Amino acid sequence: MAWPAVRLCTGASMPLLGLGTWRAKKNDCYKAVKAALDAGYRHIDTAELYQNEKEIGQTLKEKFAEGLKREELFITSKLWNNRHHPDDVLPACQKSLTDLGLDYLDLYLMHFPVAYKRGDNFFPFNSKGQAETLDIHFMDTWKVMEKLVDAGLVKAIGVSNFNISQMEEVLTNGRIKPAVNQVESHPYLGCHRLLESCTANNIVMTAYCPIGRPGSSEAEQYKVSLLDDPVVKEISEKHGKTPAQVCLKWQVQRNVVVIPKSATPSRIQENSQIFDFELSEDEMSAINSLDRGANGRLVRFAACDTHPLWAFSGEF
Repeated sequence: MAWPAVRLCTGASMPLLGLGTWRAKKNDCYKAVKAALDAGYRHIDTAELYQNEKEIGQTLKEKFAEGLKREELFITSKLWNNRHHPDDVLPACQKSLTDLGLDYLDLYLMHFPVAYKRGDNFFPFNSKGQAETLDIHFMDTWKVMEKLVDAGLVKAIGVSNFNISQMEEVLTNGRIKPAVNQVESHPYLGCHRLLESCTANNIVMTAYCPIGRPGSSEAEQYKVSLLDDPVVKEISEKHGKTPAQVCLKWQVQRNVVVIPKSATPSRIQENSQIFDFELSEDEMSAINSLDRGANGRLVRFAACDTHPLWAFSGEF
């Protein structure tokens, strides 16, 4: 049975649950994607930055040979900051397609609004840890991404880590509307205003870090421990579910797509078991009230926080 999906402004269907693959390297990524597809996932989220698209492509090739059809899948990739120059957009997309072994992407996102120095160094940082950036506005990059749609290389384009004002600028000035805005979101970072804006403009919001990246250095540094939160735990116990499943269900009931990352087959399976229960209005409100605003943010792109297009100085 197909899992619930949302409808993009293009008319395409995007599964509400996908597998995130950030920091999933080489063989671990291959195994994770295989386990996810075997468990029923049909939505895989990746990016050139993650350096695992070849491994994902190998898994897809094997699954296609077993009878899986390309049109059953929803594959997302992203354009990293060092590829924002208009001359670099098409080659970057083509490289992702080649590595994935695909003719087209279902969704291609601009990973972040700030342009880094051109070249193959993903993190061109100076001795002070600040990114070397270019004076390229994201709209110049967006206009070339639109041509990828025209060429049939991608079915839809969108943005990631864009604040409300930046997203609305693309809406106003772009020829093709962004289908998705992918941002960090979890109960401590609800992005309620952004979700309102997305809904009003027929843009789908996707949440990365939907369970707060447990065990990470960022979670420790910013004191984000969602799976131990008393409110989340109480609700999970009431439903006979895990705290992680409750966090994912909260997003799905808001019509937010979730892409939890895991390399553990049992966890991948567990994350998919969220469509057999419902949270009450009171439970949704209780989780909404956990929002800490910007203080709940784990991913901050601090290396470019002095840049005028740094997203997190604006409203989410």
